Amino acid sequence: MASYKFIINPVAGNGKAKKILPLLRKIFNKAAVDYEIYFTTGPGDATGAALKGARDGFEIMVAVGGDGTVNEVLNGIVGTEAKLAALPGGKGNDFATAVAMPRNIEEACKALLKGETKYIDLGKVMDRYFINSVGVGFDAAVARRANRGVRFFKGVSAYVYAFFETLYRYDFVDAEIDFGQGPIKTTPILVAVGIGQAYGGGMKIVPDAIQDDGLFDICIFEKVSRPLMVYHFPKVFSGRLKYVEQAKMFRAEEVKIKLSEPCPLHMEGEIFTGDRMHFTIQPRVMPVITGKK
Repeated sequence: MASYKFIINPVAGNGKAKKILPLLRKIFNKAAVDYEIYFTTGPGDATGAALKGARDGFEIMVAVGGDGTVNEVLNGIVGTEAKLAALPGGKGNDFATAVAMPRNIEEACKALLKGETKYIDLGKVMDRYFINSVGVGFDAAVARRANRGVRFFKGVSAYVYAFFETLYRYDFVDAEIDFGQGPIKTTPILVAVGIGQAYGGGMKIVPDAIQDDGLFDICIFEKVSRPLMVYHFPKVFSGRLKYVEQAKMFRAEEVKIKLSEPCPLHMEGEIFTGDRMHFTIQPRVMPVITGKK
């Protein structure tokens, strides 16, 4: 039987991740498998805990939290023998959804115990790995606002609130984006680079992305008026933004972005800032636990 290390972010999803613990213990005690539980103490802690777990010989590293926790755990185990898994315990849970992990925790634990493995692509930018998506520009500013906490709102509704709060405060920047065939000059609202299809709790920004095709799916949403931004915003949830004239879709193995000034980017819930970004991809190198048979 496989061995598991659960890395739990106790503040993820307003404490949702921590509430999973009693059921998790019950199921894994009954299964009589080797497991360990670790509670993170702050930003970045999950990375060190995951690396230690891999070195201690745990075969499956389980991120219990949101996509930010998944990203931290991922960056701890890249290059080790450990497999990545996720239990949905955060606001977004886009990676868990992408690998068909059930939202019902009991069913998700059963999927973990079955241990069905899939090898998917691994992205890297700014010396950090990602496995689902990166957004540059306006959407990152929205994510930054949502991450700070929005009173009375949770999950997707927090992102919607943050969208409208950010709408008239965001300053657009010029960009040169190169897929290896010369730069595209544009002033984008956002640039999304995806291995998975969605971020922000189900926003299908690159709805045709395939996790193991060795290619990034890229959306360049060119600047439109703010009223048109509001008009087009709901299309992100249905995956229909790709039909908007100003939303340009591409596929590439490599992406270089040069911005006229630093702006925010979100990497699976984690917020960074930069003005030069070089995206590279490694095809089908990351073993992950999936809910699919």
